[in-house]
Amino acid sequence: MELLDSNLSSHSKKINFKKELFKFLKYWPWIILSVILFYIASYFYLKYTQPQYSSKTTLLFQQANPSKNALNDLRSLGMGVSDDSELIGEAAVITSKPILQKVVKNLNLDVSFFAKGKIREIELYNLAPYKGSILSSKKDFLGATYYIEPVDQNSYRLSEGPLKGTGVYRYGENIELPWGVIKIERNLGGFKPYKNFLVFNSLNNVVKQLENGVITKLPGGLLMDLSLTGFTPKKSEDILNEITKQYNVDGVNDKNAEAQNTQNFINDRLDLITKDLGEVEKDKENFKKANQLTDLDIQANVAVTRLTGNVESIFNESAQLELINALYEKAVSGKEQLFPTGLGLNTTTENLLSQYNDLLLTKKRTLKQATDINPTIKSYDKQLNDLLFSVRSNLQETRAQLQKKIGQTNQEIGQDKSTINKYPTQEKVFRNIERQRNLKESIYLYLLQKREENAITLAVTTPKAKVVNPAYTTGIVQPNYKQIRIAAIAFGLLLPLLIIFIIKVLDSKIRTKEDIQSVIPDVPIIAEIPYNKGDRPMIQNNDFTIFAESFRILTSNIKFILRSKQIFKGGVILISSSVKGEGKTTISINTALSLAGGARVLLIGADIRNPQLHKYVKYNGRGLTDFLVSESGIIDNYIVNSQLNDNLDILFSGTKAPNPNDLLDMQKFDDLIANLKEKYDYIILDSAPVMLVSDSLHLVDVSDLLLYTVKSDFTENEMLIFADQFRKDNDINNLVFILNNVKPEYARYEYKYGYGYYSDVKERGYFSRFFKRN
Repeated sequence: MELLDSNLSSHSKKINFKKELFKFLKYWPWIILSVILFYIASYFYLKYTQPQYSSKTTLLFQQANPSKNALNDLRSLGMGVSDDSELIGEAAVITSKPILQKVVKNLNLDVSFFAKGKIREIELYNLAPYKGSILSSKKDFLGATYYIEPVDQNSYRLSEGPLKGTGVYRYGENIELPWGVIKIERNLGGFKPYKNFLVFNSLNNVVKQLENGVITKLPGGLLMDLSLTGFTPKKSEDILNEITKQYNVDGVNDKNAEAQNTQNFINDRLDLITKDLGEVEKDKENFKKANQLTDLDIQANVAVTRLTGNVESIFNESAQLELINALYEKAVSGKEQLFPTGLGLNTTTENLLSQYNDLLLTKKRTLKQATDINPTIKSYDKQLNDLLFSVRSNLQETRAQLQKKIGQTNQEIGQDKSTINKYPTQEKVFRNIERQRNLKESIYLYLLQKREENAITLAVTTPKAKVVNPAYTTGIVQPNYKQIRIAAIAFGLLLPLLIIFIIKVLDSKIRTKEDIQSVIPDVPIIAEIPYNKGDRPMIQNNDFTIFAESFRILTSNIKFILRSKQIFKGGVILISSSVKGEGKTTISINTALSLAGGARVLLIGADIRNPQLHKYVKYNGRGLTDFLVSESGIIDNYIVNSQLNDNLDILFSGTKAPNPNDLLDMQKFDDLIANLKEKYDYIILDSAPVMLVSDSLHLVDVSDLLLYTVKSDFTENEMLIFADQFRKDNDINNLVFILNNVKPEYARYEYKYGYGYYSDVKERGYFSRFFKRN
């Protein structure tokens, strides 16, 4: 027997995780069905979704080394990068519009051929039967679609798109369409021609798609990764390889353009320097001619040397002139005297002086032996006079020559002094001209050297970036088969749980004992009546079903409560509910039958407005209202046996009255209850719902116990709140709850698993349990 728990609020509540879990797990068929449906949906999604592949290529950039560059003094023309910041700039360059436009044009990415299926379209790319290209298009062209199919070996047909003419054209010819000019050719490396879906896109649209699709990453170490995700791996690989190729070509062109500009600059400077150098050489030549110079230093040394020699010559010649003058004075003195010899005079003068001296000495020796009149002496005098005359003439001539020579030497000395005085100024001017010539010449030689170095740079075509890994496909990235399958299972699990959770959150109905306790924790629940599929379920004799056992538990708890109040006979039990349909009459009749098994019981139909007892027991036409309005004081004429149990009598509600509240409030009714307590062990009042009418309010006063019926999966939370407020407002201390119509999934374990050997619980099949539970 289930004992009454009269103080539920005194116990601390703990969350029963197992019970909460089983609230959801009882819907496991729906959860499994949801998982299966989601998994099947993921299977078909993966089957008909065209996979996307990730393709990748890796580039290595050279480290810039300006010290080894041929033109490092003019401008670096190297193909490398100097640091990570410059590498970031190259990442933007490699996906720039000019490069991508070249890629689109070279690969004809603006023309696509598709194999059209029932569910999806697959791009054929290089396996397409045709090759197409857009030769020209209008500025406002965005795109066009056609169907292309072969007509014969040399022609094809375009349809379902803007056309000019019949739509039949020959392979290889230029076709004029309303939006531009195209050319379609056979692709001998593709499939055999058949009907395909043809798409033309504008160049800008395709470039924009590539800009958004190509992803650059810088893993470090002057490396750059380029990746592209697409439906056709071969197409993605070709795009990445072509981007790398065009980037290197663009880099080489930039380098060559820069080097060519440098070469033009060098050639222009060479022409200018050559002209300037010619002018400087001309100035040097004119300066030398004007100043009669060959070598300024040598000529200066010659002038100084000649000046020194001339000064010395002037000194010697002046000495000789003085000597000649002295000799001449002797020669014209008229005296016979010896002349000095060996004075360094010219040979003729020296010879004449020596002859004169010799002859004079001979005359003087002869005079020692002869007189002046001696013919020999006379002959000597004549000879001496002749020689003296010759000496005088020679000295005069020599003196004139010396004087002339001294004049010439003085003139040369003057010229040399003037020349030497001009040399510093000439040297300054000459040095300036020479300096300009040397500067121009050094620049000229330097530019010649750099021109040769630049020619080497032009001849070298080293790519800007080395391809470490040519484009390759890493695998499928979309859809992610594993994630989608896991997500399908997860959604299959979570969606029904979420729906169940939302339903439970939004659901305000009472279903379990715990639902009542959560609203009114201080009122005991003395019984849980299981669900019975019958229209008017009643317990039978020797009934050991769960339904019957639940009423035995109910009556046991009723007896326990009444005994605790020292009521051993004539206990009045009021059975009511919040609204109609909660099963209070069913509770009343079955409680009465259960109590009648060992005691006398009277069941009174106190629901005068809407009586229901006649549905269970045959109605005799008279009842409580008839007794109350009559003048008779004998109730036995209105009470009948239930014919269900000898110990169970019935007092029907009787004829419907317009004032049931007034009738139940009569003193006669109170006297009736007091009289009946003496005759019966238990009196059960089947009353009207308290939420709808106030008829039952007076019945509470005459009752020892109020059984408040709550129907599982029917009664709302607001009704319980009303019941609690009703209890508090009327100061009702004898109210207990009965949870009626409890389905197995909401019942306690006793009702789920039966009562041992006398249980009527039968194992049902899977489908019956599935549909019954749900």
